[in-house]
Amino acid sequence: MFKTFSNTEIAGRTFFFDNWRCFCSGFVDSLTESLALVIVLRIFRAPNWIKSLIFASSFMGNFFTILTQSWATQQKRYGTMDLSKIYWFIVALLVFASIWATSVLSFSLLISFAIIFSKQPIPLMEDVYGQNYSPQERGSRLAITLNLLLLSTILFGQIGGKLMDLNLQNYRIVLLCIALASLGTVASFSRIPSRVLPAEKGKSVFSSVKVIFTDKQFGAALLWWSLAGIGIQMMGPLRTEYLIDSTCGMGASNSFTILVSITIPMGFRILSTLACGQIFHRFNFIVIKLMVNLFLVSSVLIFFNTKTKFFIALASACAGIARGGGEIIWCLWITKIVPKEKFSLYMGLNVAVTGLRGLLSPFIGYALRQYLPLSQMSYFAATFVLISSLGFLSLVRHPRFATAPSLE
Repeated sequence: MFKTFSNTEIAGRTFFFDNWRCFCSGFVDSLTESLALVIVLRIFRAPNWIKSLIFASSFMGNFFTILTQSWATQQKRYGTMDLSKIYWFIVALLVFASIWATSVLSFSLLISFAIIFSKQPIPLMEDVYGQNYSPQERGSRLAITLNLLLLSTILFGQIGGKLMDLNLQNYRIVLLCIALASLGTVASFSRIPSRVLPAEKGKSVFSSVKVIFTDKQFGAALLWWSLAGIGIQMMGPLRTEYLIDSTCGMGASNSFTILVSITIPMGFRILSTLACGQIFHRFNFIVIKLMVNLFLVSSVLIFFNTKTKFFIALASACAGIARGGGEIIWCLWITKIVPKEKFSLYMGLNVAVTGLRGLLSPFIGYALRQYLPLSQMSYFAATFVLISSLGFLSLVRHPRFATAPSLE
C-alpha cells in the first residue's frame, strides 16, 4: 500500500478517512461520556458499583491495550487497521445486543465490553500517525480530527438526550444509531493506509512494562500524569449523579445534564484542541500540561461547590478546555521524547497506565463518598492535581522535555 501512493497522498488519505472514522466513533463516545450513565440511572436504577463499572469501562479498555498491543506485534498477516476493524465490528455487535438487554447486569456488561473494545485501536493509531504524518503536521491534523470527534459526540449526545426526554424507551433507538455508526467506523478503518507492526523477538508484555522503570523520566511523567488523573477522574461519575440527584444535587433534567456533561465541555474542547494543536510542536509540552492542570483544578472546585447553573456551566467550560488541551498532548507527547520506531511501544504503555488509574479512580471516588461530602472531595481531588503540577515542574528543564522538535 505504501508503494502505491506518495507520502503526500498517504497523509491525505489518512487525514480524510481518519476524519470519517472519528465522526462515526463520536456516537460511541457520546455513550461513554454520558448517555450510558443516564440510561443505567433512569431506566435500570443501577447501584453504585454498576455506575462505577460503566464509567471505568473506557479506562479498562485503555488498560487492556497493553495486552492487545503485544498480540498485534505478533501478527504477520494483519495490518494495524485490519485489527482495528475487527475490534470495532465487535463493538457494533455488542451495542446491537444491548438493545434487547432486560436486566441492569446484562446491559451494563454489553455496553462495558463495547467501550473496552472501542479503545483497542488507540496505540495502533499512534503508529499510523507516526508513519503517515510528518512531525510538523501531526498536531494540526490531529486537532481537526479530534474536533470532528467532539462535534459528533456533541451532536449525537444532544439528539440522544432529547429523544430520551420525549420518551425514556427511546433509548433503544439511540443504541441502534450508535451500533450503525460503529459499522461506519469499521468502513473508515478499511481505507486508512497502515502497515503490519514489526515483531520484536523476545519482547513480552512484562519486558515492555520494564520500560516504565528503566526509563526514569518517562516513568516519572506517567506518575505525575496519573496523580492528576486520579484526582479528576474519581469525581467523574459523581458529576452526572450530582446533576441528576434532587436530594443532594441539582435535580437537573436530562437536557441540562447532557448540556453540561457533553455540549459545553465538548464545545470548549474544540477551541482548546485547535489552539494546542497549532502550538504543540513549537513549545515544551510540560508548560502546556501545567496550564491544563490549572483549568482542571478550577473545574472541580467550582462544579461541586455551587448549585447555580451559570457556575456549573463555567466549571464545565473549564473542564472542556482542560480536556481538549490535555488530549492533544496525551496523544502526541510520546513523539517528543522517543525515536520514531518506539512510538507504538511507549504509547501502549501510556494508554495502559491511563487505563489502570482510570479503572481505579471511580471506585476510589464512590468509596470516599461514603465518608466525605462532595465539596470536601473536590478539595481532595484538587490537591492531587496540585501535587502533579509540582512533579511536572521538576521535569520542565530536563533536556529531554525541553526540546521543541520531535525525535525522528
